[in-house]
Amino acid sequence: MTEIKNLTFFDKNKLKSLNSFVESGLDFSIFYPFPVDFFHRFLPFKLKFLNESYVALQDKKVKGLITVNKAETKRVKISRLLLDENSFEYGKLLVNCMVSLCVSGGAESFYVIADKTNTPLITMFIEGCGFKNSAHERVYKIDKKDIILESSDINFEHIRKITFSDTKPVENLINGVILSHALPSFYKKALTLKKKIILNHKQFVLYDKSRNLILGYFTLSKIKKSSYTLEFALAPKFEGYITDLLNYVKSRVIKNPDFETLYIKLKSYYINFNELKELLDFECNYLFTNAILTKDFLAVKKQDFAFEKMIFNDATPAF
Repeated sequence: MTEIKNLTFFDKNKLKSLNSFVESGLDFSIFYPFPVDFFHRFLPFKLKFLNESYVALQDKKVKGLITVNKAETKRVKISRLLLDENSFEYGKLLVNCMVSLCVSGGAESFYVIADKTNTPLITMFIEGCGFKNSAHERVYKIDKKDIILESSDINFEHIRKITFSDTKPVENLINGVILSHALPSFYKKALTLKKKIILNHKQFVLYDKSRNLILGYFTLSKIKKSSYTLEFALAPKFEGYITDLLNYVKSRVIKNPDFETLYIKLKSYYINFNELKELLDFECNYLFTNAILTKDFLAVKKQDFAFEKMIFNDATPAF
């Protein structure tokens, strides 16, 4: 009989028997230590703020690992799913168990980002777990060797860190550039942005002081000692600011002596996706495309906005 349970301190050594965990190059430091994870486990869903991991055990051996985190007030991201080869039945058990557990706590929607070429995994989510293929993200990269900055010619007065007073305008900005049919799956709440400020997540805005208007928002996340991920949203007609945004980020990451690669992610559910894609295709090196799979139980209410309208291992924060 298969047992689905929280990953505990005593289970971590068992992960060595999971080939995909070993091959991924991960170590135990990615999991929160005892007793932090223990106490977080008993928090009600609305108060959870850390990643949580669960394992599928068969005859006391780990057959699969899943990690989830609350990406929004009632939205959950499946950020890691590790299985041994041809073990999709364990994957289906883990995903369906987590969906049921989170829904009972108040979750309303779920999403996962998976390699678009991994057909068996995507089939498992769609046919076995009731997800749908809602969108995709294009992933680009900029290597350290390709970064050339002339600091004397660069002015970043219109870029600054986000403040608490920015969170509502940023919420309107992001939701205003999301295609209407995708809003139930990807809407953003100001409360989530505020929590990220408290947790010291690196969030920035592009600000037009003369009009007192926020034109863009982006996050910069360190995923490894040498790698960063950039995710962003820009208001329609201001896509050209992507160049300033990239130069600003380059000027920050290059200061890290261990820096090697910057990854940029562009979501297809933005209304100005094609314009941004054209600019990034010119500015950066395209790597690959991921599928974004979703499962929703309720739709969001209509809002007013400021602008018109393997297996996998995704360690980046939700955006």
